[in-house]
Amino acid sequence: MWEKLKDIIVIIILVSIGLILLLICSPMIITSIISDYIEEKKSEKLYCEYLLEIDGHKLFCYNNRKDCQEFIEQQIIPFLPSDVKLIFLDGRYPKSDYSQKFASTVLYKIKNQVGFPYLLKVQNGIVLEKSINNELYNSLNQGHDFQVLYNKINKFYQKEYDTQIT
Repeated sequence: MWEKLKDIIVIIILVSIGLILLLICSPMIITSIISDYIEEKKSEKLYCEYLLEIDGHKLFCYNNRKDCQEFIEQQIIPFLPSDVKLIFLDGRYPKSDYSQKFASTVLYKIKNQVGFPYLLKVQNGIVLEKSINNELYNSLNQGHDFQVLYNKINKFYQKEYDTQIT
């Protein structure tokens, strides 16, 4: 009986200490949560404003996957329209003319994550996206005509999209 009572007293003391620590730390935790939320909203607003600033930009994003990086750099990039900007994902770090934070955010926000390379276009503050992963690997591995790949790329960058909400 005395052993059970000692166990109950220890549990009550530990729970009490935990509650006291929670009460002491809760203002810091709440402040941290609010601060993170505000920072996230501020970053999102700056990102949206920047998208409006670079409206019309066209981006080609590819990574350092060995089986296709060389092909992309030799057979695709030289034939991209001259106004297309590159984002090269070297491991986890995007390299481009844009800030690393912007390039990372663009890549992170890709909705249909099928695989690299991605064609991106900023239009009316929205990033339009298309993966050409399937077409690329069909051309490389199955001997499909590369012209199909080039046509997909050119069609994406030339097409105007209706991004207005109706």
